[in-house]
Amino acid sequence: MKANHILCAGLLACAAAGAHAQHTVYLGGAHIDVNATMPPLTGGPAIPAPGALLRIGSADTLGFGYTYRFSPEWSAEVALGLPPSHKVYGAGFIQAFGQISVVEQMPPTVFANYHFNLWERVKPFVGLGINYTRFTKTRSTPSGDAASGGPTTISLSDSWGLAGHVGMTVQYDKHWSLVATIARADVKSDMSAVTQTREGDITRTTRINFRPTVYSLSLGYSF
Repeated sequence: MKANHILCAGLLACAAAGAHAQHTVYLGGAHIDVNATMPPLTGGPAIPAPGALLRIGSADTLGFGYTYRFSPEWSAEVALGLPPSHKVYGAGFIQAFGQISVVEQMPPTVFANYHFNLWERVKPFVGLGINYTRFTKTRSTPSGDAASGGPTTISLSDSWGLAGHVGMTVQYDKHWSLVATIARADVKSDMSAVTQTREGDITRTTRINFRPTVYSLSLGYSF
């Protein structure tokens, strides 16, 4: 008899969770503001280490994702997007070379969100999660090759880090909503630039803390 009671309670809990379950897909624009910090490049005689710095530009992209609302307060979210492309500029001693490379990255992020049910149509939320950033394409420009002293190949290590965001959902009707978020992520990567010269290959390295802030505005559809 006791086992039957436990089974019934479990079924009722599953039914209650199912009653609150909601699936949402969203699509919109995202602006990635990069405030990177890094030590100067080290290695190689062609660039004085104390003065060789980098500045990473911001980027815009198309963002999309999926949210599973399994209770009135809690949801799980997967945030994705088309890989944004960032222009990298020389700074300090190599500022005069202008844009020295292009970096493309793919940063999927998983969040657990808590929703504040304060108003009927406007729902603020906060979320904490994990970000994985993979740098899919890196290319040195002709100016970058000139600054380095020859043809240069750039590589960046993958990054795992914490991510957090705050946002607000404006519900228009049963299906359609507008979602605005501001997100931060801990993205750090070891950069290596290998330059081919007449004297042999020269390797220069640094560790970049990207410190990105992502502003997004999306249209959501719930079912």
